[in-house]
This record gives sequence, C-alpha cells and structure tokens, in this order.
Amino acid sequence: MAATARRPEGNEPLKVLVAGVGPLGKNHARVYTELEGVVLEGVVDSDPARAREIGEKLGVPYFAELTRELLSRVHAASIVTPTPTHADVARQCIEAGISVLVEKPMTTTVKEGRGLCELADAAGVTLQVGHIERFNPVVLSAHPFVRDPVYIECDRIHPFSFRSVETSVVLDLMIHDIDITLNLVDSPVVHLEAVGAKVLSETDDLASARLTFENGCTVMVKASRVAIQKSRKMRIFSRDSYLSLDYIAKTGMRMGFKEGFDRSKIDIREMAKLEEDQGSYPLFTKYFSIEQLHVASDEPLKSELQSFLHAVRADRTPVVTGAHGLQAIEIATRIQEKIRQQQEKLGRL
Repeated sequence: MAATARRPEGNEPLKVLVAGVGPLGKNHARVYTELEGVVLEGVVDSDPARAREIGEKLGVPYFAELTRELLSRVHAASIVTPTPTHADVARQCIEAGISVLVEKPMTTTVKEGRGLCELADAAGVTLQVGHIERFNPVVLSAHPFVRDPVYIECDRIHPFSFRSVETSVVLDLMIHDIDITLNLVDSPVVHLEAVGAKVLSETDDLASARLTFENGCTVMVKASRVAIQKSRKMRIFSRDSYLSLDYIAKTGMRMGFKEGFDRSKIDIREMAKLEEDQGSYPLFTKYFSIEQLHVASDEPLKSELQSFLHAVRADRTPVVTGAHGLQAIEIATRIQEKIRQQQEKLGRL
C-alpha cells in the first residue's frame, strides 16, 4: 500500500534525491543544488565510489542504495538509473509517497510502464517522464508556428558512447523524436513501418521508421549511434509553412508563403528560366517570407527540473506525464517489433 503523497507546505523547502549519478544523473544532482527553495538530501548509486565522488563534490549525503530513512526525508526524486531498473526504483519511491521524474524511456516494457502509471495514480504522486527535448529552446521556439503538420522528418545521429547498450537505439535515441512528434501531431498512429540493424552492440544501433497518423500526417524518424559526429535535426512541413530546426547549432528557421500567394498563378517555366540566371534563393524570397526563430539560451535540464518541481509543489499535471511516456514506449515497442520481423525475414538474427 502506497503512503500518502508528500508535498511541501507553505514555504517549506522541496526536498529531493537523485537515484543514479552517472553521466546524466550527476547533472540532475548539480542542477538541484542550484535551484532556490530546493534541498538535495542525497544521491544514490549502486557504485559506492561514484556515489561518494558526486556526494562529496556537491557536499550532500551519498548512499549505495535507497534507504528507508532517506526516503522518509524527501518529497521528490529523479530516477536516472539504467533503464531496466527504472520500474523497480520508481516503485520504491512511489510507495513511499514520493513524486518521481523518471528518465526516458520510462520503462523497458509497456507492461512495466502501465503498471508505474497506475501505481502513481493510486498514490496521488506526480509522475513526470524525462523527455528533455520538450524543454529544448530550439523545439520551444518552433511551437507557436506548428499548425496541422503534414510531414515531419527527424534525424538523430550520435557517435557510439558505450553507454545504454542494454537498450536499442530506438529506446535510447529515437524515443526523443517519437515523443516530440506524438506531441506535435496529436493524432493516433494508424500505420507503422521500420527497419534497423545491429552494428556494434547486441541491440539495434541503427533504425529508421515511418509513422502514418490518422489525420494524414506522415513522420519519418531516423536514429543512429554509429557515427563520428552528432547531428540532430527536425524539419516540419505544414500546408502554408516550413520549419527547419538544428538542435546542435541551436538554430531554427521558418519559411512561409507571402500574403496573397497563389500557387495556381505561378509560371513554372518562367521560374526555371530565372533560376538559370539568379539561382533558387531569389525565387524563394519572391514567394516566401524567411525568418530566423528566436532561440533562448536556457539549459533544458534546468527548465525540465524546475517544471517538475513546480508540478510537485502545486500538485499539478506535469508537462510530460506518465501517459505521454507510456505512449512513446508503445510506439517504440511497435517499431522494435517491426525491425525484429524484418530481421527474421532477412535471416539476420
């Protein structure tokens, strides 16, 4: 039986812990120490040396495992342990009445994810999923201009990190773009195709998928962790505009039809002649308005954690709910199943 959800009262500091202080978790811990009105009560890691290193660096208690005493002192926790352990660690916190931010992917399986959502609902605690790209200033800069997208392309290419190899590239990287596009399109996925391949690990390191939504939108998502350099881009096409986002360069561009544009009156032959002399850019500026998006310099992780803690303190629905995290896992699982079927067909398992 879960304990009553614990939330700070009045001006009481919001007390938190971080479970898992690897490359990402240590940044959760750092940001918590920088936020006003927040007290980091401790960091936990199954590697005692790492827990001690981060704890001593930040001047907070450190533990090799969750203890009943530590759980009794906090209101909220970041779960940044390896993905296969998310469900169990989050469960321990929720049953102690603690609200949780569970890093993406929320769980390894749909069943685990559904169980975690049900447990959080029953306990009345806040469950937020760490889809940090929702808080990326590049993505946020595009939101006001996204209206009924018809086609979206997502490329997420990373060098092999030798971390997260226990999960496929679909759950490791592609799930970021799955979550963003599900949020932008806001329509059920009615058809899905996917291919993928193992290259450096025992799980898929390359994957490409095409999602078709009930409202007619098509989304192409590609992810790879077999590269020399990072590349993270998104292109969003609507009927009257085009958005191009570059997460690495932290830039965004919007192109839209100029007022009075009428494609039926464009002389394609005349455009072709002009292009020979002037190139394509003057033609684009003749018919389209082109503007650079204003991209803020906010740290996405800080924005994410502030949003989470606001939801905990105010007992409000978080930006990225457990239901959102579960939906992303469901689509990712379908993609992985399509890849498995493709590999079996080709005899490559």
